[in-house]
Amino acid sequence: MNKQHTHTHKVQLSAYNMEVKAAYFKVLKQTKQLLATIERHELRCTYLRKTKDNKGFITTVNELISPLLYLSLEWSVDNLTISYGFECFNNESEYTAITAKFVRLLYKLTSIEHTTLDIEECIDTEYVNTDCSALYEAIDDSNNKQHSFSLIAYKPTGKRKQLKAVA
Repeated sequence: MNKQHTHTHKVQLSAYNMEVKAAYFKVLKQTKQLLATIERHELRCTYLRKTKDNKGFITTVNELISPLLYLSLEWSVDNLTISYGFECFNNESEYTAITAKFVRLLYKLTSIEHTTLDIEECIDTEYVNTDCSALYEAIDDSNNKQHSFSLIAYKPTGKRKQLKAVA
């Protein structure tokens, strides 16, 4: 491989990783907005982890852990990947709509229709966390200094605001 081809490959890789990172932070922002619509404050509690963008075998760059949702931006060899998870419920749970919206949001914002480069392969499905509450409790119970606690402020959706105004 000549130097020109190697340089072009690195530039493309860098652009790819920048696009993955931008998509991740869009997903993260909208995930927090989604969590903000939940009335129960304990379900709006999150642990956040931010580290430097050091490449390594697998290094977490940014992570959100809540009792309902999990989202993580990680280095895997040379590429950034997005890992995710959601608490599994039966269809009768009011939170099924939240977890379903989260998954649709994740795939929508990383689709070729919403990005300048094709990053659809950045979603890591090798391990999808389906027990976010257990992960949240493990972080909560540990003396973990890598994560910081955050309570997302409650912001009712437009429908709830209208109902309260009528009442």
